[in-house]
Amino acid sequence: MNSGQTQALAKVDGQLGKFAEDPLWQRLWLNLESQSWRSLAVMPVGDASSIDLVHALAAVAWQQRGTPVIVADLRSIGLPALASARGELRRRVQNGERVLIGMNSLDTNPMSATIARDADKALLCVILGRTMRSQVRNAVRELGAQRCLGSILIRMQGY
Repeated sequence: MNSGQTQALAKVDGQLGKFAEDPLWQRLWLNLESQSWRSLAVMPVGDASSIDLVHALAAVAWQQRGTPVIVADLRSIGLPALASARGELRRRVQNGERVLIGMNSLDTNPMSATIARDADKALLCVILGRTMRSQVRNAVRELGAQRCLGSILIRMQGY
């Protein structure tokens, strides 16, 4: 990842409406919005979930843009549905929509790598104190450094 990439410390607590008012999340969204992408894979590294982060970003985007950003929950996508999901994502992007893709980690779901490589860009979710550097390096290598915009550092209770 290059030095111009995004990093933010996020506390995910399920109160999505508050994210739209939080200057940290607003700054993160504005930074992401300024990048060239139509589809953004939000990929956890390790055993985190990305769906709360995707919904938080969508809440901020809605406030800033006044138009919805599509949320694609592909955490449990299986091989039989992969081609259909890829086609739907391509169709949305070709129609000019912005899509935030929530997924499981590469370790949890092998389809995540294919979906993330199809996306224009990726944002990694890293848990402070639990995610190993080797896992981050492997994710960047798997997706390609040019695709990775940066990471969100998640502080879990107890860490």
